[in-house]
Amino acid sequence: MTTKGKFIHRNIIVYGLILIIITCFLIFFGFKNKCSAQDAQTYYQNGYQYFSQENYQKAEENYQKAIEIDPNFENAHYWLGKVYRQTGQYEKAIPQWIEVLRINPRNTYAFRYLNGSFNNTSRVKSNLAGDYFSEGLNILGIEENSIFLHSNNINNYTLLTAVPYLEKAVEIGLTTNDAQYWVAQVYQALSKKISWQYTSLAINSYEKFIDLEEKNKPLSFERTQKYWNSYQELMQIFDSLGLNERKENLVSQVLQLRSIPYSQVLQESGYYDFGYPDSIEIIVSNSEELIELWRYEEEEKVFRIINKKVIGEEDFFH
Repeated sequence: MTTKGKFIHRNIIVYGLILIIITCFLIFFGFKNKCSAQDAQTYYQNGYQYFSQENYQKAEENYQKAIEIDPNFENAHYWLGKVYRQTGQYEKAIPQWIEVLRINPRNTYAFRYLNGSFNNTSRVKSNLAGDYFSEGLNILGIEENSIFLHSNNINNYTLLTAVPYLEKAVEIGLTTNDAQYWVAQVYQALSKKISWQYTSLAINSYEKFIDLEEKNKPLSFERTQKYWNSYQELMQIFDSLGLNERKENLVSQVLQLRSIPYSQVLQESGYYDFGYPDSIEIIVSNSEELIELWRYEEEEKVFRIINKKVIGEEDFFH
């Protein structure tokens, strides 16, 4: 064999060996991954058998091993949560159902179990709605006159713990509607942090709060910042869900609601076709007198208002 032939023959052998090594490598790791997946499934099935036999300790061990192999094994997390539920270890069950919802936010069973784990209001022994409301805010670590819930600084467990106290305050009935507002805020936070399934609860709670405010305070002058923020929150929710028509209808509704009382005040003094002012400047505000300047840019008008009555016009260009 010539030198050139020997060189070609040697290269063929080398390349052949490399190909065999690569093939063995792929087969080994493919087989290993297949075995791991099979092992996780086997542990899960064993866990289910032990669970059905009410051998919860063995069931727990097998579900945990399945999760160690596959941390995103939805059913293993779910049934491990049920093991803890059956044995009264709710604090261990809750993280498992939160994990299920992280993997699959649509899992309705985990959602129901999670919510059902938070119905305790044992920190309060009272028949007063205000006591439950105060405890709910205390759990969240917010002041009663606050408007926004900074949910990034509050963990999921704390948010869920506060809900039954706020719901209890709503059930008993407060002199204000603030408990309903904070229920909505918490559900909206949970919809972003745990599962979109909380979104419908947030929408329902915001709408209830708005209805209560409108019944108790017919004049929109009297409605709180929480009322207007509830509309803003609903707009953001509808926008995130792609419900453009509902969002547009809500925007129109808000603009009308905001403008009606201002229009009425001006109409009583003979000024028509004025809506919500472009700007409101408060000159004096005390217990007896509120003096404001309502400015309308397009109409080049500024009205002096005292206690929601028109006193006269001001120089627009002053």
